[in-house]
Amino acid sequence: TGDALQQASEAALESTGGGKVTETEVGDEESYYEVEVTLDDGSQVDVQLDESFQVVDSTADVEDDE
Repeated sequence: TGDALQQASEAALESTGGGKVTETEVGDEESYYEVEVTLDDGSQVDVQLDESFQVVDSTADVEDDE
């Protein structure tokens, strides 16, 4: 929430080169913060951040249609 949400969102959007933040999570099993970004083409990217808002991983969020 608040400042932490803003910083995490800005770091994630910088990493992806734009898009819209559609979901955030604190204390994710993979990192301290997880920010889901939906890109202009509709694809989604999960950006993992540490406590200092540094990107530690970024993966395409692929929906399983099965």
